[in-house]
Amino acid sequence: MASRTDTVTAPTGQELSLTTCLGWGVGSLAVAVLFNSVNVLLLRYLVDYVGIGAAMAGALIGVSKLYDAIIDPIVGIASDRTRSKIGRRRPYILGGGLMLAIAALLLFNVPGGMGMTSSIVYVTLALLFYATAYAVFSVPYMAMPAEMTGKPAERTRLISFRIYAVATASLIATFVGPVLISWGGGGQTGHTAMSVFSAMVIVAATFFSFRFTRAAPFHFDDAPVRIGAIRKLQLLVGNRPFMLLLLIKLLQLTALAMTQASMPFLFKRILQLDDTLLGLYFLVFYGAMILSQRVWLRLAARFGKRDMYFYATAAYGLLYLTWYFVTPSEPIALVFARAVLLGAIAGAVLLFGQSLLPDTMEWDYRRTGLRREGVLSAVYTMIEKLSYAVGAAITGIVLGQSGYIKGMGAAVVIQPQSAITAIYWLASILPMVCLLASCVVLKFYDLSEDKLIEAPQ
Repeated sequence: MASRTDTVTAPTGQELSLTTCLGWGVGSLAVAVLFNSVNVLLLRYLVDYVGIGAAMAGALIGVSKLYDAIIDPIVGIASDRTRSKIGRRRPYILGGGLMLAIAALLLFNVPGGMGMTSSIVYVTLALLFYATAYAVFSVPYMAMPAEMTGKPAERTRLISFRIYAVATASLIATFVGPVLISWGGGGQTGHTAMSVFSAMVIVAATFFSFRFTRAAPFHFDDAPVRIGAIRKLQLLVGNRPFMLLLLIKLLQLTALAMTQASMPFLFKRILQLDDTLLGLYFLVFYGAMILSQRVWLRLAARFGKRDMYFYATAAYGLLYLTWYFVTPSEPIALVFARAVLLGAIAGAVLLFGQSLLPDTMEWDYRRTGLRREGVLSAVYTMIEKLSYAVGAAITGIVLGQSGYIKGMGAAVVIQPQSAITAIYWLASILPMVCLLASCVVLKFYDLSEDKLIEAPQ
C-alpha cells in the first residue's frame, strides 16, 4: 500500500494553485540575482577593479562552471533519492539559497592589498563555493515542475512564473546593481553595496520559496526499475527530444553568456555611457520581458510552443546583430528601443525553451518507467554550466588576445582598435551565429503536446 505522503503528493493533472506557482517561481529570484550579477558584472570587476588579466579571469570563471557541471549529477542523484516529509527537493532549495547569499558577498569583495597570486587563489575558491551553491539549489529546483503537474500546458503556465521572477531578478542584478555601484563611486565600495543588497534579496526569496512550496505535489519512487548504469545511459541518449534540447540550450546560452559579459564593455568603451545608463538599459530590457509574457502564452496556445520558439530565436539573433553597427553617436532612443525589442523576444526564448524541459522529463518517464527528474535536471544544468564556461572563456580570451587594457577601473581610456573590434564581435556577430545555429537544431525537435499526451503512461 502506498504511504500517505505518496498518495497525497502524487503528480496531478489538476491546475496548480496561485500560491504554489508563486512560491516555486519566486525561487528563481534566489539563483538568478547572483547568476546575472556574475554573468554581467563579475568579469569586468575582476579585470578593471581587481586587476586580473581578461584571459585569466575568463578562464577562472570557465573552470568554475566546468566544476559545477561535474557535481550537478551528484546533486541530481541525491535529490532523486532523498526522502523527507517536506519533499525530495525543498531541503536543497533552503540550503542552496543560503549558500548563494554567502557566495554573493565572497565574489564581489576581493580583499585589497593582496598580491596577484593570492587574489587569483581567493577568486578561485570563491567561484568554486558559488558553483557548489548553484548546483545544490538549481538542480533540484529545475526538477520540480515535472513532479508538480502532468499537463504540458500547466507546465508552461508554471514556467511563466519563473520567467517573471528571472526578469525581476535580472532587473535587480543589472539595474539596481550598476546603480549601486555607480552611487558607491564605481569602485569596491559600490560593489560591496551591490553584493550586500543581492545577498538580502537571495535570503528573502529562499525563505519565501521554501515556505510557499510546501503544498507542491511530489512523489517518491518506492519501486524503482532496477537496471544497470550503461542501460540507463542508453535510455537517456535515446530520449531524442531531450538530447536535441541540450544542444539547443548549449548554443543559446553560449550566445547569452557572451552578450552578458560583453555588454558592460560595450556601454563603457564604445557607447561611452556610465553604469547608471547600463542599469536603465537592463531595466527596460527586463521590463519588456515581464510585460510580454501574457502575449507569448496566448500565442503559444494558438500556434504551439515549438514554432513560436523557433521564430523568436531567429529574431533574437538578428536583433543582436544590430549591435555591430552602433557608434558613440548612437541616439540614446535607439539604444533603448533595442532594449524593448530584445527584452520582449528574450521573454519568448526563455519561456518556451524552459517549458520544453519538463515535457522531455515526462517523455523520459513514459518511455522508461524511471523517475529520474533530478538526473535529467542535472544533465540539463551541466549543459547550462558548460555553455557559460565556453561563453566566459571565449569573452575573456578574445578580449585578452585583442590587447584590451586591463585594470583601469571606471576610467575612460583609449583602447586599441583591436579591442574595440573584439567587443563588437562579442556583442553581436558571435551570439547571432550561435542563435541561428540553434534554430537549425530546433527544426528537428518533434515532441509536440499532442504526442506527449497520447504517449502511454
